[in-house]
Amino acid sequence: MGEAFYLVGTVLTLIAVAVSFLGLRNKDFPPSRGALLGGIALFGLLVVATATTGVINAEEEQEARENEQAAEAAEEATLEDEAGQAEEAGEAGGGAGTSLELTAPEDGSFVFDPDTLQGQAGEVTIAFINPAAIEHDLHIESDGEELASSDLVADGDSTEASAELEPGEYVYYCAVAGHREAGMEGTLSVE
Repeated sequence: MGEAFYLVGTVLTLIAVAVSFLGLRNKDFPPSRGALLGGIALFGLLVVATATTGVINAEEEQEARENEQAAEAAEEATLEDEAGQAEEAGEAGGGAGTSLELTAPEDGSFVFDPDTLQGQAGEVTIAFINPAAIEHDLHIESDGEELASSDLVADGDSTEASAELEPGEYVYYCAVAGHREAGMEGTLSVE
């Protein structure tokens, strides 16, 4: 309906300019009383049409705005609901998890620093940086079952291992042949 408003308004403006121009240039304008009344009727009709299309256009815009606000409110309510569900899940034991950091010594020793880590139940991610030239990786296990593993890294590169963990004790270690046996392992406590 916005197009009709602009079309009628443009026609009204063009006719008003044309009538003004003709009236200023012609002493005998309008040529008759009928032409005067017809012109006034035409202007009145165009003014009413412009006002009507303007009101209809405003109502449509208002309705669109209200629909947009309702959609935003519904989306906000959905996000709040999801946040509440996530919070309830956290209280029920499925926590948000933890991000932890681990390094290897630069001299290539077969140990992790630190050799004990603590985290919260949920998704636990251990970021591992190996500044040594000797390649190491990172694995997480529980009762002999591997739960997560990383890529081999060396020369300052980093990697990570992630697992969904419940409260308990876990072991992290380097799986390169002989490294775990040489002492490259640690304990992860999850609460």
